[in-house]
Amino acid sequence: MHRILLVGGGTAGHVEPALAVGNWLLANSTDVSCEFVGTKSGIENELVPLAGLKLHRILKAPMPRKPGVAAIIWPIRLAVSVLQAIRIVRSADAVIGFGGYVSAPCYLAAKIARVPLFIHEANALPGWANKLGAKFAIEKFIAFKNTSAIGGVWADAKLVGMPIRDEIFAIGAMSKSDRSKVWDATYRELGLDRTKRTVFIFGGSLGAQTINKVVAESLPELLKLDLNVVHGVGQGNSLPKAQTGYFPLAYISKMADMYVASDLIISRGGAVTCAEVDAANAFALIVPLAIGNGEQVANAGDLLTKGAAEICLNSDFSAQWLLTNIERLMLRAEKWNSSRTAQNSLPAAETIGKIILKNLSSTGGSTK
Repeated sequence: MHRILLVGGGTAGHVEPALAVGNWLLANSTDVSCEFVGTKSGIENELVPLAGLKLHRILKAPMPRKPGVAAIIWPIRLAVSVLQAIRIVRSADAVIGFGGYVSAPCYLAAKIARVPLFIHEANALPGWANKLGAKFAIEKFIAFKNTSAIGGVWADAKLVGMPIRDEIFAIGAMSKSDRSKVWDATYRELGLDRTKRTVFIFGGSLGAQTINKVVAESLPELLKLDLNVVHGVGQGNSLPKAQTGYFPLAYISKMADMYVASDLIISRGGAVTCAEVDAANAFALIVPLAIGNGEQVANAGDLLTKGAAEICLNSDFSAQWLLTNIERLMLRAEKWNSSRTAQNSLPAAETIGKIILKNLSSTGGSTK
């Protein structure tokens, strides 16, 4: 039995792709077990137990971005975290890293323990942990084509896409008749007006505040344009009152169906969101959140290149901007939606999983 460690944490963008790969491995091999390494504070504490996987926790040791006490004690925290990781990693046959605060200590532990390391970079611009791990990983996977243009250790990275939910990945291969059936069922379920175009707006729980404010300020005029406005306000945010043409939702339980039913999507530029929009073959306005190293702008790059998205910087996004540009955006979306064709490719989780299993088969597991 090969013991595989999935490493990633902090946000769903790191955890969900890891779980997708783990689920594929467990479904397609009777000779592997999968466990997860995270921290005590990340969303992995909710998602991993629900997936039925064992969760190991190590000390969170984020690299400080500016001088101060945190920068002084960081080497000590990192050393403690690495020691904790070594105890978990040394008996593993492979480590698959997906970035986040927990990853760097595990990558160093894998190097020290001589355990094969595989890395998947979800963002177009790699974070510091994956930059570190990429130097000694035996295989590097990327979600976006433009990551390889960075060069260096990323020049030979394998483009596999983003491991996302099966029902969303399947949208891209849908025929027009299949899309029409999902569209019809979703319109019925939500009570949408069939004579109106639908705008689907969401910003996640952390990035929704600005978007929610813009929706509230522009809604009276938007509804005069004969639009269905489906608004995912994000968990933890107050739910506005529904009205004719406006459908606020605290949580989107059927994301795949909403992608199919929407004419235009307005969202943040998180890696998973951009990958899902791409998989759904949809058109989107991306309003990137100014976080990290600017990765949300870069994440939308592949969508922009193929003409399936437009960007409006968060600092420019306002009710006035939206009302000025909404009809133009709807026309672009309509043109895209009428000309798109079904796309077929292997799911990223399957591609990654097959490479992992092939490596385990050829090496017998760890090279210790």
